[in-house]
Amino acid sequence: MQAPAQPAPTMKSQKFDDWYYRCTGSAGAEACEVAQVAQVTKDGKPINILTLAIAASPAGSQGKGEKGKGDKGKPRLMLTALLPLNVFLPSGLSIKADGKPVAKLDYRNCNQSGCWAQQALDTKTAAALKKGSSAEGLVRLMNGQDVNIRFSLKGLKPALDELQPTAVK
Repeated sequence: MQAPAQPAPTMKSQKFDDWYYRCTGSAGAEACEVAQVAQVTKDGKPINILTLAIAASPAGSQGKGEKGKGDKGKPRLMLTALLPLNVFLPSGLSIKADGKPVAKLDYRNCNQSGCWAQQALDTKTAAALKKGSSAEGLVRLMNGQDVNIRFSLKGLKPALDELQPTAVK
């Protein structure tokens, strides 16, 4: 007897102003995220300088003693950032929304894609990002130069509402 054919993984994407809500996988096993890519043009080609993604992680998977507490088992949101190589790792990535500091992420690892920073997105930080209109990521390069990478918060609130439909709005 043959096993039933598995449907091919699908990708769906929806744009909310400057943010994308996208899911991959098959029904019942979808992985969804909200993302934005900040780019600059160098030699006529677009270069990604900051990729931000927010995805739900299973409850308790990143817990620091918070198992089962709070959000009624709702998956926690994880903010992941990808930056180019050659950033000064000890300084981390600071994020400001409308000029106010809202998060500081430590770098997790670097590979051929760039350097990755990740942090659980708490309610306060998520609220600050949702109500902001513009934000910037602050990074330090290996030569000591500080760089501000601007990105938009337009569309983040409806995109996150789509990601977490059970969230209290």
